Amino acid sequence: MTKVSVLGLGSMGSALAHCLIKNGHEVSVWNRSPEKAEALAQAGAKVYQSADEAVVASDLVIICIKSHRDTDALIGSLDTQLKGKTLCDMSTGDTADAERLVSKLTERGAEFMLGMINAYPSGVGGKETTILTVGHPTAWERYGNIIRQLGGKSAFVGKTPSALAALFAGLFTVRQGFMFGMIYGAQVCRKAGIPMQVYSNQIPASLKMVNDYYDLFARTVPQEEFDDPEASLKVYALAQEDALKTFKSLDAPSEFMQVMYDQTKAAWDAGLGEKQLTALAASMADG
Repeated sequence: MTKVSVLGLGSMGSALAHCLIKNGHEVSVWNRSPEKAEALAQAGAKVYQSADEAVVASDLVIICIKSHRDTDALIGSLDTQLKGKTLCDMSTGDTADAERLVSKLTERGAEFMLGMINAYPSGVGGKETTILTVGHPTAWERYGNIIRQLGGKSAFVGKTPSALAALFAGLFTVRQGFMFGMIYGAQVCRKAGIPMQVYSNQIPASLKMVNDYYDLFARTVPQEEFDDPEASLKVYALAQEDALKTFKSLDAPSEFMQVMYDQTKAAWDAGLGEKQLTALAASMADG
């Protein structure tokens, strides 16, 4: 049994604390609004009235509040010594925020971990849930098993603080790209008079192709092997051009399709027309 403190008891922080209790740990909690701790107190957590008291109670402190900036401010307000503590911030922020927070933790003598939770609160503790972390390797060696209890497929991905923010941005773009694709697709179908139920019913048929796209990406991008495509970048550009014309002819919002076409056409013009579409992953970075 490990003593763990959780600071921040919103939906995600509460889910983390409940999962830790379920796994037999001695859990201490703190939240600015004390009433949010009532359910955790009934579940067996020790509730503290100040963040300092909660930090003193455990060697592993998980912070789950709004952002790295808020965590930075919280750390700055603490009077207790942090030397010998491991602070794992599961809030969000950009690369600069992450670097500033880690610098402050290091100055205070704490080991750090930053965690990115790839799940809703309901997914905490799930076997398929992933929490990606960066930080001190020794902190992961000591507490990685606890992080894996919070998410069964959790992993340590390196030491660099800014790497996690970049990874979050990349994976967030994948998820939001799919969502915005559905949203923009809905607009062109509305303009054409297609019922939204009809459109929605057809989306699952596209999911197989999404899996095929992932397989293509995983097969070509890490190795940068973009030759011999089954469908070339040029073919995609022509299809995107047709789709873009349809959006415009129906006076539907076309910004999303325009961005895709512009990037693909630029790569075609640069001589990549006979390559895989995934060649964009390298050409855009080089550009």
